[in-house]
Amino acid sequence: MGGPGTGHTTKLLINLLWFGQAAATAEALLLGRRAGIDLTVLRDTLAASAAGSDFIRRDLSALFAGDYLPSYGLDRIHDQLEVITGEARDLGTPHEMADTVLRLHRRALERFGPVNGELLAVALLEEIAGTLLRP
Repeated sequence: MGGPGTGHTTKLLINLLWFGQAAATAEALLLGRRAGIDLTVLRDTLAASAAGSDFIRRDLSALFAGDYLPSYGLDRIHDQLEVITGEARDLGTPHEMADTVLRLHRRALERFGPVNGELLAVALLEEIAGTLLRP
């Protein structure tokens, strides 16, 4: 990847994008559901579109089954997002989206505590919307 620390930074960038995709996808699905679109049809349409991603194609089914992926701690997710947004700030690069992902995960951590669940920020969005993402 480059010099010392670049592998770690790459891993943090991957996590930033994955957690951001999960949140953006959840917002789109919540909006679609409120607009009357069947979630299964919407998922399949998104998966086959320019917006398709591994998250949509591979991980969304777990969320639809009520699985918030309890393999990784919400506190660790938050810490990693803090590190990568701090690095962006230190390096002088734009980080508006990263800050938004960090704030959402901070709110999820405040709400649920330091428990395992990679998709607990999505659970927070569901709670705010008063709607579960279940087909």
